[in-house]
Amino acid sequence: MSEIRGCAFPEHLLYDADLNLWFEPLSDDEYRVGITPFGAALVGDLYMFNPKPLQRELEKNEPFALIEVAKTIITVRTPFASIVTAANEPVQERPIKINRVPLESWLVQLRAIHPDEARQSLLPGHSIEARALELMDLNRFTSLEEFQKTKGNS
Repeated sequence: MSEIRGCAFPEHLLYDADLNLWFEPLSDDEYRVGITPFGAALVGDLYMFNPKPLQRELEKNEPFALIEVAKTIITVRTPFASIVTAANEPVQERPIKINRVPLESWLVQLRAIHPDEARQSLLPGHSIEARALELMDLNRFTSLEEFQKTKGNS
């Protein structure tokens, strides 16, 4: 497991280009999707999680869910064309679980419509360090602990 500035990035997972989402391969075309500790720190406490309906077909970059943080609604987008096959109901009922244990609190399961394109759009865990440092520097993210204390206002 890679730990970068206090954020865990397990090597068995795959990640979107912004390192906000993790993708756990369940099969060649199915992924369980959650928010990374880095992504959770950036958005702050989650108050609402509303996934798209099951079996909804989504184009690349189309939202698969809405989340509410503070007084803002954020769309959570899929990096590849997919179908929503499951949603985590306990997380819908208590979205704060995402902040408490982001690597254990999956949001949805997505089935890739084009599995090869999906794999190519995701970053393997063993190769994200340079990208993580770049994004953390852009967000003035020196450590998870400091960022959470200051809520990113350093």
